[in-house]
Amino acid sequence: MAGKHDNIQRGIYRSSPLGTSLMVGLRTADIFLQYGILAQGLAGPFLNTLNVSQAANFAPAIALGLPLKPFLILAMAAGSSIKQSYWVVFVSKEEMPPANAILISVFNTVFNSANSILSLTTAASAFTPSLLTAADDTGASTLLALSSISYFVGLALEAVSEQQRKAFKDNSKNAGKLYTGGLFGLARHINYAGYIIWRSSYALASGGWIWGALVAAFFSWDFANRAVPVLDEYCASKYGASWTEYKNRVPYRLLPRIF
Repeated sequence: MAGKHDNIQRGIYRSSPLGTSLMVGLRTADIFLQYGILAQGLAGPFLNTLNVSQAANFAPAIALGLPLKPFLILAMAAGSSIKQSYWVVFVSKEEMPPANAILISVFNTVFNSANSILSLTTAASAFTPSLLTAADDTGASTLLALSSISYFVGLALEAVSEQQRKAFKDNSKNAGKLYTGGLFGLARHINYAGYIIWRSSYALASGGWIWGALVAAFFSWDFANRAVPVLDEYCASKYGASWTEYKNRVPYRLLPRIF
């Protein structure tokens, strides 16, 4: 499709040890970067230069020297890195060129770093109702609880749907067949929906509802206008009538009606 591209080598099935190693290494390094921002003050000079005030957090540390909220933000960064590393090593069979591995990793690190930095500022919850952001002595709040649950749901939705498809593809009896079962029976691109949900929830927990809404809007637009058309075109050329039947039976691009 002219002018549109994906970050995966669609239809090219071969090992890519360098690209895979680069992606795993960079995604692992991101966890330490986010810890540095959240616990070691790496973002302090940047915020001081911008004259952005940092929020005081008097909640007790619960792990790694971090109070509840920054610890959960770090856990979300770690969850995203672990999930993506698992995907590139154990789930995806398509080639991962080094350039793509770097692009994907840097892209995710930029969003993770923005989340970590915003979570430290007083402006993060300025436009979020106090009812949602009021925290108890542990640092827990309604917004933090809801966004953490939503993050887990989204990450599980993405990971489980991809694992279901992998199990189908690993069966030699299904060679060349289109997978339409499991969670993919609810929506054609439900793994993309899972990514949008956990990305938006991660942003919501970090920067409040405006940042969460902006991230949700960006990824929804990006998938709908870039990734989904590219994948649809690839699947149409590979599966032909099976893909057409699947599209007619499961017409939802990202989300099933239950969402």
